[in-house]
Amino acid sequence: MEAQRFPNDYDGILAGAAAFNRTHLHMAGLSVWQNTHASPGRFIQPGQMTLINKSVLAACVGQDGGAKTDQFLTDPRDCHFDPKVLQCTVGNAPPACLTSDQVTTIQKYYAGTIDPVNGQIINPGSERGNETDNVLALGLEFAENLPEPPFDGLFYWVFGPSFGFPASAHNFANFDFHHDVDTVDDQLAAVLNADSTDLSEFRDHGGKLIMYHGWADPLIPSQSSINYFNALVGNGRDGSRQTSVEMGGNPALQRTQSYARLFMVPGMFHCTGGPGPNVFDALTPLMTWVEKGVAPDTITATKFVNDTPPAVQMTRPLCVFPKVAKYNGSGSTNIAANFTCIADENDFNQTPAPKFGP
Repeated sequence: MEAQRFPNDYDGILAGAAAFNRTHLHMAGLSVWQNTHASPGRFIQPGQMTLINKSVLAACVGQDGGAKTDQFLTDPRDCHFDPKVLQCTVGNAPPACLTSDQVTTIQKYYAGTIDPVNGQIINPGSERGNETDNVLALGLEFAENLPEPPFDGLFYWVFGPSFGFPASAHNFANFDFHHDVDTVDDQLAAVLNADSTDLSEFRDHGGKLIMYHGWADPLIPSQSSINYFNALVGNGRDGSRQTSVEMGGNPALQRTQSYARLFMVPGMFHCTGGPGPNVFDALTPLMTWVEKGVAPDTITATKFVNDTPPAVQMTRPLCVFPKVAKYNGSGSTNIAANFTCIADENDFNQTPAPKFGP
């Protein structure tokens, strides 16, 4: 929002897991809560998110550059795990497997916030690999155990205090994702949503923007930051429209990276924590870029043993998007120097319908 609306405030901005598409992000919280509370059978039991995560890793770990020994995904978009493989069979019962209703819950969790009438995506879904029973990660396990959806105070501004009462006409349990989205956006989007892709004033005065986002973020879908960055590229000076930047020799990408760069963080939860290397200094590279004109291509991230310094469990390079870290094939997979940032293939990135922002 600073870069968009107050472009002269700062010469450098560091934006981690930015909640720029605010109204639709809060709708995603409503959607997850409604999803798990649609019927008693849809509720995910304690321990089952860990069960799902282990199955995701077994199916997909080591793809797109990461090591086969990783406990996280390097780029979850290459993972097409279907929770139906965990559906209970004769002789098995939850929590060691998923009922058909629970399979539906997780499928919808991955699918995102959808308009039930026209199928338009309102907000992207959660990436595979972010499944966790840790309520502090602010994901599904956190949301489903609340008496009403997380962060739904935003909707009280539109519908009033009656939104908190299930017997009222408009409430958190019956929010209509076909009719009510426009009602909320008409009142709040212009103020709360910082989704403009015109950063020309910020760029023209020499401003530099570094974005980062954890690939295992259970709160804000990881691909949201990619969508915003892709939109910056697509709104380049040449007027070109791009659906993806993940191709080499892209002039629009090069122009965008002259003032804005994105770093995706494998295995990191919302801004911190998670099974991957989740501690890094992005402020110093930003200062170096602003003050000396040297743009960062990589940032070294560290995973401490039990997430507590000083004992280091592993290091891994964070690559400037759209590059990914690929294991060189020899040496310890716990040492960043044994990985190289390479161009990634063109991955599908779930995007909202145009009317709902980048």
